[in-house]
Amino acid sequence: MSQAVDQAVEKIARFEAMKARFPASEMPRWSLANALADAGRSADAIAELEALVALKPDYCVAWLKLGELTLHAGDGDKARRALDETVRLAIAQGHSAPRNEAEALLEELDD
Repeated sequence: MSQAVDQAVEKIARFEAMKARFPASEMPRWSLANALADAGRSADAIAELEALVALKPDYCVAWLKLGELTLHAGDGDKARRALDETVRLAIAQGHSAPRNEAEALLEELDD
């Protein structure tokens, strides 16, 4: 295996271990989802993000990442729900960057 693949596998294993150790914490799940996405394992990343937003429904950037990944996976309905939730949370929490990103992805979805 290449060094990059070895590093990705190691990173995923590290975050899976942290998730097992701290199952009620959102940070290991967030980090694991990003590591999975970076490794090209979008379906696994989506599943992890779905578990994360079930655990912490107000995690705005997790909804954004879920929307982005589901959009690029071709699931427009799921992407729209996640991105609409991102916009709702971003407005409620006063976060303009996630709102702007979600709105741009919604425009991409509508094209």
